[in-house]
Parts: sequence; structure tokens; C-alpha cells
Amino acid sequence: MQKIIPCLWSDGWAEEAAELYTRLFPDSAIGEITRFTQEGVEHHGQSEGTVLTVSLTLAGQEFVILNGGPMFRPNPSISFFVLTPDEKLVDGLWKELGEGGSVMMPMDRYPWGEKYGWAADRFGVNWQIMKARPEDSEQTIVPALMFTGAMTGKAEEAMNRYGSVFGGLETIELSHYGKEAGDRAGMLNHGRFRMGGQVFVVFDSGVDHDFGFSPGVSLQVLTGDQAETDRIWNALRHVPEAERCGWLCDLYGMNWQIIPREMLGLLNGPDREAAGRARAAMFEMKKIDIAALKAAYGGGG
Repeated sequence: MQKIIPCLWSDGWAEEAAELYTRLFPDSAIGEITRFTQEGVEHHGQSEGTVLTVSLTLAGQEFVILNGGPMFRPNPSISFFVLTPDEKLVDGLWKELGEGGSVMMPMDRYPWGEKYGWAADRFGVNWQIMKARPEDSEQTIVPALMFTGAMTGKAEEAMNRYGSVFGGLETIELSHYGKEAGDRAGMLNHGRFRMGGQVFVVFDSGVDHDFGFSPGVSLQVLTGDQAETDRIWNALRHVPEAERCGWLCDLYGMNWQIIPREMLGLLNGPDREAAGRARAAMFEMKKIDIAALKAAYGGGG
């Protein structure tokens, strides 16, 4: 079961994006849709009943899109590699995802691939679409973390740190900048690795950018119990003032949501009044406390 799930922050386009993405990618479907409750409205400025989150599966992998408002939006610091040997799929994705968006690198032949392009779609979500060898396509969509600004040079360190937190670190490919890169020589220009059974890419930017990690794209971690929640939370937390409702910001500016699986059942169960009490309790938390959520759900919080 997928443990680390990319979460896209949207300003009202969650359903539209989910419909587009599930239409374009094979083995895809829209899953559970949650809506703002009366309690949630107070915290997000939305009307009761509007969509809060959309869960979806894209090419067999889980995503979440959150309607969070205009405060954040995706940027190129986190993009998604699409690795497929299917040239027709590459062409179709490039055409439709690029419509209304912007191109960072045009679809062309590059030293690392015979057919590759990087574009931001109409919602600002960044995709690196590449015709890949079958052996490199075990995971069709791979989150890619680009370390920029003050975090440039931290990509390899972050890879090893995250691997120690989630376990099962397996390096698939490491490539470093050469002497021709000047002060970036020795930094990571491409690192592909597996942790917790999932594939990720990290790399240090080769140029200066005016963006960095933000809640525009976060990684949601589903934990099994309070002990695992506590362990991962304590291992990653770095900015106390950024902590709220299970969200935290780490040493590198990356945003994570540490979410016990049991919480999802409480918030999305059939007893809407009880779920509302649990959700109201969650809004007052930093790290998620499962026992307190259960107490609120049962009417004792």
C-alpha cells in the first residue's frame, strides 16, 4: 500500500484537475471526495459543502488534491517525472497537459533521453514527460524534488536523511555535476532512489531560481499508529510555527503531512456529526493525536 502520497494545493480547481488527469493517464480513477463541514468553513473561508479534497489514482499511484485557497500554488521545485516506453502516451500527455500552461524545456532529444519535455500545466503543476526504457518505467509517475536557492547542494544529504526516516533506501542512479559546473561541481544533478518501496528523484538546480519548496505541493505520509506518527513527526519537524493539522516543514523547506490512517476513517465515517467533532479537534492540533480524535469523535473531546 502506498505510504507517501503527493498532495497538490489548489485554488478551487481540484475537481477539474482530477477529471483531466484521470482522463489522460491509464489505470486512473477518481476516488473519495470530501467536503467542507460547518466547522471547517471557519478555518478556510469556504462555503459548507464545497469540495475540500479529491483522492485519485493516476497510473496506479495515489494523489490528493486539496482546495486550500489562493495562499499557495504548485511551482517547479516539485515536479513529476512521467516515465513510459509508450510514445503515443508521451505525445498525448505533452499536448494536453501543455495546453494553457507553460514550457520549461521543449519536447526534444536530450543527452538523457531521446524524447523529453518539461511543462507546467494550466494549474501550475509541473510534469517532466519522457519516453523511457521499460526497465526504467516500473513507476510511471515519480515525484522529483529540486533543491534551489539556499537549499542548493542539499539534495544528496536530503535523500539520505529521508531514506533513514522511511527505510529501505536503495540508490538507483546518482549523477553529479562536473568541473564545468563551477561552484556547483560535485552537487547532485540527478539522483533516483527508492525508499519505503517508492521511487523518488532529487537534484540540485543548475541555475538560480526565485522559487523553492512550499505547501503548493506537499507529501502526505500515512502512518499506522501513534508511535509511527510520533517517530516520523519528530524526525522531520524543523519549523514549529509552520506546524498545524498534521502539517510540518522540514530542514530543507519541504512540506509534509503526517496523517494516521485511522484519522481518515474518523473524519470520513458515516456519522457526520461525530466526524465533524473529530475534524474540529484536528483543526486545533499540530501533531495529530489519535486518542484525542477518538475522544472528540465519541463526544468526549
